[in-house]
Amino acid sequence: MLADILTEAVTAQWDAEPAEQAALRVAGCRGEAAGAAERDRVRPGRLGPERGLTVAAAGLEPYGFEPQRTAPTLVRLLNCPFHALAVKAPELVCGINHAFLTGYLRGLGSDTTTAVLAPRPGVCCVELRALKPGDSPSAGDSGCGR
Repeated sequence: MLADILTEAVTAQWDAEPAEQAALRVAGCRGEAAGAAERDRVRPGRLGPERGLTVAAAGLEPYGFEPQRTAPTLVRLLNCPFHALAVKAPELVCGINHAFLTGYLRGLGSDTTTAVLAPRPGVCCVELRALKPGDSPSAGDSGCGR
């Protein structure tokens, strides 16, 4: 999946768009499409924080993330499907991973959850969390329809 994201980023880079930004945009769009497909498949209705995390965790298993519910409002991803490359370029690869998971939650319609960079040794650099009161989900145009 990472190679596919990077290939599309190179071939679909906008004029004057830095390569890393193109990769993050494409990853977010891929995540959004994957989340929307999962929402269409599962038809979960309105997603509160705990249900949103449950649906997201189940949908991310096929991508190799190995989600683990460590609290009602926290899902840790025990495996990074991009680990081999994350060791070589952690900022880029973890950024792509974060963008993918942020897009996934957006596509899923889980606006009470968020993907947070939380690097820890031996596991994925992103955690899925319920939004705290007063926090707002990522807003604005994702750039996927351009």
